[in-house]
Amino acid sequence: FRASRRALGDARPLRSSSMMRLRTLTVGALLTLALPSLVTAQSSFVPDTVVTLRSIGSALEFLPDRIALKTGTKVRVRYTNDGTLPHNLVFVKSEDDLDALSAAAYQAGAEGYVPMQMKDKLIAWSVLLSAGKSADLDFVVPVPGEYPFICLFPGHSGMMLGTLRALR
Repeated sequence: FRASRRALGDARPLRSSSMMRLRTLTVGALLTLALPSLVTAQSSFVPDTVVTLRSIGSALEFLPDRIALKTGTKVRVRYTNDGTLPHNLVFVKSEDDLDALSAAAYQAGAEGYVPMQMKDKLIAWSVLLSAGKSADLDFVVPVPGEYPFICLFPGHSGMMLGTLRALR
């Protein structure tokens, strides 16, 4: 009856309980749509191991600068910037791409100095982290080989390098 009054142009407001039910249904529907993606995004990656990398002081280095993990391992790399300068952490598929990535990073300030037009050359990357900030990078260790990790903040890539060794 209320719906038909509305359809016929009756301008009287709906009773507040009807409005509350409508709001509750709308909010419920939105949560039902949103929650599965939130839950999936937060729980879909369960790491087999957690590795911690850090930067300290004004040194342009990762500690440790070498890590070894078994191929296929689901890893969470927790990177903490305890340094005085901003840094990012980028795992690269091939050492051959380091120069091109470093050059492109200068034009990628809006993306935290990670050139997203070249993301097919990357395994995983962090946002640009100011001093005292941390980020988690989740990925599966690729096929056996050596994979560089680097900070692509301008001027850092020549010194701030490390190696992920993927083992059989």
